[in-house]
Amino acid sequence: MTSLNIRWLGHAGFKISFPDQEGTQRSIYVDAWLQNPLLPAEYKDKTVDDADLVLVTHGHFDHSSSAPDIVNKSTKQGVKLISNFEIGEHFKRHAGVEEGKIDRMNKGGTIDYGFCKITQVSADHSSCCVTAEGHIESGGEATGFVIHIPQCNARIYHGGDTNVFSDMKIIEDLYHPNILMIPIGDRFTMGPEGAAYACANFFKSAKHILPMHFGTFPLLTGTYEDFVAKLGDYKVDTALLVNTPNFKDSDLCLQSASLA
Repeated sequence: MTSLNIRWLGHAGFKISFPDQEGTQRSIYVDAWLQNPLLPAEYKDKTVDDADLVLVTHGHFDHSSSAPDIVNKSTKQGVKLISNFEIGEHFKRHAGVEEGKIDRMNKGGTIDYGFCKITQVSADHSSCCVTAEGHIESGGEATGFVIHIPQCNARIYHGGDTNVFSDMKIIEDLYHPNILMIPIGDRFTMGPEGAAYACANFFKSAKHILPMHFGTFPLLTGTYEDFVAKLGDYKVDTALLVNTPNFKDSDLCLQSASLA
């Protein structure tokens, strides 16, 4: 059996780590924002230097601002920042990320890295990038990702910032994600009811549901407790739900056999 470890880094950020087919430890960071108020204590003074892949769903600061630093400080051979075209260009021109470390892609596309495959999918949200001088640039369109890790039997859907939208059914039909990372905080994304609706009506393959993008600021009014209640209203098995803050200071460890 192969272990998949997931650490919630606060807000919408996650670290996903696992051994590849040769036993080399791999680390994928998704929307990691290392200045967020809910960042695990051990990361506050830690240099993150173990990234193989750094995924950015859209340009808003709370999802993208730490990505260049994580890429540039990585000691891994072949580290890549994965984003849409516009964000990749922004990071090259304004954040010192080398061209060779950026893999641009677009919705519907898949990149095979051998130890995993990354598919970029749609999201229902906005996006922009801001320079150090405060100038607003295009961030392209907001996206989500499906991370395929065959040796772990894992198909992870990270929704980025999104509202519930009907094309989630296409994501389910094509990729059958068995681990969901979905926002519930409301105001800037769907809230608990929208997220519960998505789980009930679209994501039938889910074995683990990890709520995110909540509790960071008072403006994010959606709560874990509300999400639990709404899942119950929509007859979704709450045993699938992961209390994400419990995995801020330790990893959620999943065995490949449990995801098959």
